Amino acid sequence: MVVEDYLRSYSDKADKFLDSFFRKKKALAKKIDIDLAKILQVFQDYTKGGKKIRGTLTVLGYESLGGRNIKAILPISCGIELFHNFLLIHDDIIDRDTTRRGKPTVHNIYSRVYGEHYGNSKAIVVGDVGAFLAYELLLSSDFSKQLILEAVKKLNEFLLKTTYGQILDIDYDFKKEVSWNDILKVRTYKTAYYTVVMPLTVGAMLAGASRRELSAIEKYAVPVGIAFQLADDVLGVFGISGKTGKSNLSDIRDGKKTFLYAKALGLFSPVERKFLLSWYGNKDVGIKEASKIRKIMIESGSLDHSERLAEKLVRKGKRYISQITKDKKYRELLAQLADFMISRQS
Repeated sequence: MVVEDYLRSYSDKADKFLDSFFRKKKALAKKIDIDLAKILQVFQDYTKGGKKIRGTLTVLGYESLGGRNIKAILPISCGIELFHNFLLIHDDIIDRDTTRRGKPTVHNIYSRVYGEHYGNSKAIVVGDVGAFLAYELLLSSDFSKQLILEAVKKLNEFLLKTTYGQILDIDYDFKKEVSWNDILKVRTYKTAYYTVVMPLTVGAMLAGASRRELSAIEKYAVPVGIAFQLADDVLGVFGISGKTGKSNLSDIRDGKKTFLYAKALGLFSPVERKFLLSWYGNKDVGIKEASKIRKIMIESGSLDHSERLAEKLVRKGKRYISQITKDKKYRELLAQLADFMISRQS
């Protein structure tokens, strides 16, 4: 089974489960106020699309370590997907993004009604609703209470690390220059632990993974997660908006501190460096300025460095797959997943 098929198969199951889940929740919300059901619909619509990587990895972590009760792990994985969308809604506000997965962001939808403050306020609360629903799915699953308690405790540990990474990311975006170590710190905590380590670990824990196996997951997942973010940073600048569902100008205008940017600053001439410092993070960046920034990143070797570093990190992570599972099928899926993280186009 190729990893794309595994992702698709999971996504279909998750969508069906969440359709049923939200149908029940909307029926209950209507008894309070019809508008509350509409709010739940907005959140549900927001969860549609995307690859559902974190939910998929929860199931993959579970199955790789011998778990076979898909009816029990599916609600857990969907809960993790709801957590993901809760964080994305808040992230969209922070980044001032107007689209996500080719659709209007939640704050953008509501801003059209009574303005920006109303839109942001409503979106924050809609995101919070998603978090509470996520906890409900986790805490009402069919696993033993002890296992669930341990898994939720570990999940919260990862979510806290993610929040720390997000705080640093916000601060670094207001600096003209940051070091690679600063960027690596954010990539590790905001992305690697959250995107790859967390879902694999939660799934594996519910399958009864040993400390040694959980350690191997972390050694595999941290470099693969950093590679995932390096690839995402490239897509943020060089991606095709029709495929990514996001503008390829927003990271430039927001001054996202990425390896691409830091490396370009350190490699190119003083003139081009001055241009980067003047225009990267400038809200008035247009197509002309963005094209020159992309050209600088290519000609300085920054793009090539970023892509080669991602490949190196994937190779590093794959060394630990044999320590995670003895099952050849899941070893192959974990290897394909690592490659997929840096080869995807959206």
